[in-house]
Amino acid sequence: MTTATLNEQLQVQSLRNLYFTRTVIQLLWAGVVLAEAVSNPALAAGFLIFYPLWDVVCTVYDLRTSTRYTSSTPTAQYVNVALGLLAAIGISVTVFKSPQQAVVAFGAWACAAGLAQLAAGISRRKQLGGQWAMILSGLQSTAAGVAFILGGLSGKTHIKDLGGYAIFGGVYFLIAGFLLHRKLSKIGAGVAAGA
Repeated sequence: MTTATLNEQLQVQSLRNLYFTRTVIQLLWAGVVLAEAVSNPALAAGFLIFYPLWDVVCTVYDLRTSTRYTSSTPTAQYVNVALGLLAAIGISVTVFKSPQQAVVAFGAWACAAGLAQLAAGISRRKQLGGQWAMILSGLQSTAAGVAFILGGLSGKTHIKDLGGYAIFGGVYFLIAGFLLHRKLSKIGAGVAAGA
């Protein structure tokens, strides 16, 4: 097995595992927010702050593993980390005073994070494949972010309405994880055939 093949295999494996982990956490997050946002606003507020921070943790993990195996510069991911931290601060400052403003802050972050995810998906498409779900997720996140901003500003979108956003994101990550799993199987079969 060549070094390039090994690096590709390790990067795909790391990304696949990250996508599956994100699926589980996002679906759990959505379940709690949908079930508890109305009856337990403090818990929902905490979960709203947690979401962009969780994205930051995942992006940092992705950065650490992907830069180990590739020479590309992941500028969009660095921007995403900074925006996630700013979003968590903005949400924590507003969520207990005005949940609608927190929804606007979340929407601004979702829009920007969607654009970053779109850029990362496009740049990884040729190298790793299996990124169409991440590209669609980035587009959906951007559109949802705009909708959250408009809904929050008009008072029509509430924290509980953000649960569906996480469900869609979880499904996209699940699909992308399976696509990368399939790619890993092909890499393994190619290595076995070449042995």
